[in-house]
Formats: sequence, C-alpha cells, structure tokens
Amino acid sequence: MNTAPAIQHYTADHAAAVREELLDLHDAVYEGSGDPLAARDAFAPFLDHWLAAENFACTAARAPNGTLAGYAYGAPLTSHTRWWDGLTPPLDAAAATENGTRTFALSELLVGREWRGTGTARRLHDALLHGRPESRVTLLTPVDHAKVVQLYESWGYGRVGECVPFVGAPRLVAMLRS
Repeated sequence: MNTAPAIQHYTADHAAAVREELLDLHDAVYEGSGDPLAARDAFAPFLDHWLAAENFACTAARAPNGTLAGYAYGAPLTSHTRWWDGLTPPLDAAAATENGTRTFALSELLVGREWRGTGTARRLHDALLHGRPESRVTLLTPVDHAKVVQLYESWGYGRVGECVPFVGAPRLVAMLRS
C-alpha cells in the first residue's frame, strides 16, 4: 500500500448512492465480531437515520483500485437531540443545549483492516471536519475499546461521561472536542 487512499466528500444525496458499499465495508470490518449491533440488518437503520439527518456529511477513502478503504460520517446535533440524555455524570444544561449549529456528531469512523495503521482514519476524520461551522464535535465509543478511546484523546477529544443510549447498546464513552 504505497499510495494513500483518495478522500471523497458526500452529502446525503450522494452517500445514498454508495449506501450498499458503506454497508459492505461495515460488514467486512465487523465480520466475526459477535457484536449483535454490527449485523447488517441492525446497522442499516442507523446508517439510514444519519443519511436522513439535516446537513449530513460523509468522507470516504478510496483505495487506488477504487475499492472503499474507509469512511466517516455524521451531522450537526439539532435542538431536539437526545444525544446528551442519560449521560453519567450529566452535562450541565448550558453544555447540553444544542441549536443545529453548535455541535457536529461524528457517528461513524471505520477503516478496512488492510488500511489500519496507515493514517487513513485520521485523514477521514480531519477531512470530514475541515471547514465545518460547528464549534465542537462529539462522538460515542465503547468503554471497553481502550485503544480507540486513547486514539481519540490523542486527537484532542476529552471524556465527558458515559451512557447506554438504547436497550441493547454497550456502555459508551461520550467524548467532546472544542
């Protein structure tokens, strides 16, 4: 892998056209994980939810042969978000107030196995957030994925609490970067 993947940007309309590719890479990355939320029929509704979000944005990394090497996506939190609900410890009201332009939620950052350790994840992350108008970005990641939490901390994120956002979800660390 001498050549870094090319980064492409997608809006919801464009990302819908590559939806199956996004799902295929997700399947490949989580194959054999045993995670019930990683199954295609469990993950697809989450992807569709984000595709329908106002101001959805996606970056995708294309390997030199054209295959999908990774992707990242998210959208700004709206004024009626439940993102901060159930956080322990709870955020104070001022920190949890959203208006659709304050906080970008990074919902997914995924890189194919053969592209891990190449800087592709960071390139996807940075390209997704470059030029965004929001003053901060948030993400959720499983508490038991210590290496991933440490990676995000090295990128400037701080832990703000933990949550279980829905029945069947793992305990997640909520992270925030201003």
